[in-house]
Amino acid sequence: GAGFDIVQQIRERMIVKLKLFSLGFYTNERLGEINTILHKDVDNMSMVLGHMAPRMFGDFLTALLVLTGLSFFSIKFSLIMSISVPVALVFLYISIKNAEKAEHKNNSALAHMVSLFVEYVRGISVIKSFSNNKALTNELEKKTMAFGKTSKQASRFKAKQLALFGLILDAGYFLLILCGGISVINGSTDVFTFIIFAVVSREFYKPFASMEMHYMYYVSGVDSYERLGKILYADVIPDNKNGTVPDKNNIAFENIEFAYEEDEFTIDNLSFDIEENTMTALVGESGSGKTTISNLLLRFYDVKGGSIRIGGMDIRDIPYDELLDKISIVMQNVQLFDNTIEENIRVGKKGATMEEIVEACKRARIHDFIMSLPEGYQTHAGENGGLLSGGQRQRISIARAFLKDSPILILDEMTSNVDPVNESLIQDAITELSRNRTILVIAHHLKTIKEADQILVFKGGNLVEKGRHDELLAKNSYYNKLWQLSV
Repeated sequence: GAGFDIVQQIRERMIVKLKLFSLGFYTNERLGEINTILHKDVDNMSMVLGHMAPRMFGDFLTALLVLTGLSFFSIKFSLIMSISVPVALVFLYISIKNAEKAEHKNNSALAHMVSLFVEYVRGISVIKSFSNNKALTNELEKKTMAFGKTSKQASRFKAKQLALFGLILDAGYFLLILCGGISVINGSTDVFTFIIFAVVSREFYKPFASMEMHYMYYVSGVDSYERLGKILYADVIPDNKNGTVPDKNNIAFENIEFAYEEDEFTIDNLSFDIEENTMTALVGESGSGKTTISNLLLRFYDVKGGSIRIGGMDIRDIPYDELLDKISIVMQNVQLFDNTIEENIRVGKKGATMEEIVEACKRARIHDFIMSLPEGYQTHAGENGGLLSGGQRQRISIARAFLKDSPILILDEMTSNVDPVNESLIQDAITELSRNRTILVIAHHLKTIKEADQILVFKGGNLVEKGRHDELLAKNSYYNKLWQLSV
């Protein structure tokens, strides 16, 4: 029906919208809220639009027809019969306003609980390893109990209000029977008319009695609509769809100002250039700003001041999809989906042929391993690639980058926590992947970036040094200290 079509459109709009938010939008708290919205709230809207709205129309039409028919027998009794309805509806309206608050509180508690469940499941290996650390488990129990409490309160409130609503309607029927009985005794009304009203009036009240169900759907639906609106109408990163794409791939950060929300970390007046088809390494301690630089280049966040340029063009003037097409990213923490290896690699290029996927895998040194599996490319990777080793996941990530074949490559060093065989294969694949591209390396091991054309050294969000490896070592530099620590 139309209601279900609308709900499907809402889900599709949400999926498109979620892609357009900055990474700052996706806090743990927000992830729980999004999960609740995509499932519970969209289902609530489905019930309202697919069931409640059509049934309400039918119910009110039935009540109107019954009232019209009975009016031919007695207008006086018709008025007495219907007098309790507006009173009941006013009471219901007031109840809805109060119930909305209880429902909102209940849904907020649910979102908090779900977000903590997500965090709990993600960290289950740590929780199991440190069994004496019960802080997160206790917090989860508190959130679960809080949701149970608000859920019970909301249910009791609605049950109480619905019972009172039913009593008001019953009072109307009692008044009709009382007045009708008196009229029959007085002789002002015949018995036949009284019996007609006594029996048929129940059909008049039935549609309003079913308002109990509509009421529950409506209260849930209103709160769900408000929560959906927070996603559907929230601000996103602006996208200049009519912009052009630069031919060149040199990168310039010009007087960049940036700060995360609710975080002391800041970047202040940062400037540097990266020439086309060169390798630039970002060096610094954890939290110095290396990953932030790559996030800003990808427009996962927008700068607060200054500009980032590719080929001389501000990246905010490049259509967002075109910007992402120009940049491949190969990270240490590889995100794989619970799908086949083939589909996980096809993420790099929509509509890629099987021949293109195989060629990318050969260049990523992962093809032979895939073919050794019983189902080959149709083998499922498991949730987040859990059925594959770390080195295998990393080579699949490299295969994605080969398939995408972008002129700019962001490379988060990938040889941590892998065995020597995988490390050698990964290093060979990365060497081939890096040819004839503009490379930005997030360096964790300084020995791997000695041949970089440029090394940018960061400390606390500030660029403190830049130069080649030999130049920086020749000075009594911060880089020199980091180098000595690494070797």
